[in-house]
Amino acid sequence: MHVVNPVAELRPGALPGAIHPSECPAEWCFGTMAGRSPVMQRLFSQMRHTARHLRIATLEGEDGTGKTLAARTLHEFGSAPQSPFIPCTAAQFFQAQPAIALASDGAHAGLAFPAHQALRQARGGTLVLTRVDELSAAQQAYLLELLQWIDHQHILRATDSIPHRILCLSSRPLRKLASSGSLRPELGNRLSAIRFTMPPLRERREDIPLLADLFVQRFVAAHAKPMRGLGPQTLPRLVQHSWPGNVRELESAIYAAALSSHSQWIRPIDLPALTAIASVPAQQPRTPVPDEDPNLDRAILRHIHQVLARVDGNKLRAARLLGISRSTLYRLLGTASISSAN
Repeated sequence: MHVVNPVAELRPGALPGAIHPSECPAEWCFGTMAGRSPVMQRLFSQMRHTARHLRIATLEGEDGTGKTLAARTLHEFGSAPQSPFIPCTAAQFFQAQPAIALASDGAHAGLAFPAHQALRQARGGTLVLTRVDELSAAQQAYLLELLQWIDHQHILRATDSIPHRILCLSSRPLRKLASSGSLRPELGNRLSAIRFTMPPLRERREDIPLLADLFVQRFVAAHAKPMRGLGPQTLPRLVQHSWPGNVRELESAIYAAALSSHSQWIRPIDLPALTAIASVPAQQPRTPVPDEDPNLDRAILRHIHQVLARVDGNKLRAARLLGISRSTLYRLLGTASISSAN
């Protein structure tokens, strides 16, 4: 069954994976992005300290990791958040026939019509070029010339006719593409001087409870369906999945499950078919810990008790640290008590 993701119904301009600030504890949010994992906290810090000063930067990450959302967040925390934010597929921006030449109106004569329109719309704002790693050799040359022309406009202080910043999105690391010969070295160096790396969801699994709970809240807000959250056996199923589609796949899975569920809780049976964990890249063998318990439910329970010990048993603070609601924490603890009694 194909389910249309209704995320755009929440508010104008909503992006997949975007979180409303009121839905997330402040310390785990940066704009409409959410994450409590160390890797996301480091990313938020990097974005926060550079957003106001960016002119050219690259956001790298697998499909579904939230590159466009991160680009919009950089724009909103920049020096002109009310200025235009214009995304455009890089391959559609350039045409491979005519050479780039500066026209009298300040645009490039060699750009396709979508590029003319995007340049006009992005004046004073942010131009986002997606899928830069898919550009042909000729298109790479055009992009390099465009960047050089923009540099020249800055020298002339003629910045009213150009984007304030250009953000390039890539699913593959540009430095690796440059070293392999797939990308012009000078372009790779230029674009990757400042770069932001979006981690795959499998490398930030501690964010899954937070994101899943937030997506449930958003579904309820959008559809007024009385959903209370994740059932006690659903979270372990989500945590152990490999998520090759990353945050986008998690969001779609939560929405599909909430739509099909006949309960107030999302149960494992409500989840769409999830691909096998085999899609996760193989890791180096790890020396086993003596008497290590491989059971995921008990591992989650041990972690919950460790967090409770850190906060002297305060369940509200523990729930916030774990990235789950207090009701979800009570359900997990209650289910564990019933299981141990049986």
